[in-house]
Amino acid sequence: MADIAGASGQTELTRPLMGRFKPMRVALFVYMAGEAGLALASLVEYYFLTARELDPYLDLGAMSSAFSLAVLGVSLAQIGGLVASVILVSMWTYRAMKNLHIVGAVAATMSPGWAVGWYFIPIANIWKPFEGMLQIWRESHRLAGRPEKVAAYVGWWWATWIGSNILANISLRLTGFTDPLPTYDAGIIVGAVGSALSVVCGILLLRTTKQVTQVQTEMRSGGLADTFG
Repeated sequence: MADIAGASGQTELTRPLMGRFKPMRVALFVYMAGEAGLALASLVEYYFLTARELDPYLDLGAMSSAFSLAVLGVSLAQIGGLVASVILVSMWTYRAMKNLHIVGAVAATMSPGWAVGWYFIPIANIWKPFEGMLQIWRESHRLAGRPEKVAAYVGWWWATWIGSNILANISLRLTGFTDPLPTYDAGIIVGAVGSALSVVCGILLLRTTKQVTQVQTEMRSGGLADTFG
């Protein structure tokens, strides 16, 4: 792997993304499994509340305990997978952008730190993280000698991310923060749709990051063969 001199005079090395993609993929699968389980649990709850006029948490004897434990299990998977995914996606994003800066990708104008940091800035996080991903996609493809056109699923990834967050927020308000509201049943359905959309979002994110990971590996043969090891 060749040395690339940074502005400070210290040598910087690009690093393959695969080592960060693999654990991120595991975390996202756990998160998606948790979201799928929550969507299913919401539909089961809705069925019993509306069709049977029963509360599956209270009115079904032994089944109530089993249902509660199942919901607890998928909730823990969802929370654990989400936390791990946030950390590992951030690490992948930082390294993907950092690699482009090291090799002097002129259109990668967002810093590696801000490519991650914008996710946590209110209002700006509606569009700035997507802007960073577009820069990563286009410059990675350009330097690998591939067409820079962004695949449609990248845009759908961001749309489903925004949509799932909006639906989760609406669901919380319809069901009530502490005490159930008259709109509780509607909130359950909205929450189930939001969870399903989160699963789609995770699949599209995996497809996007897998493609970039592969393309940055291919940069080895595009005039940057000595840059990536």
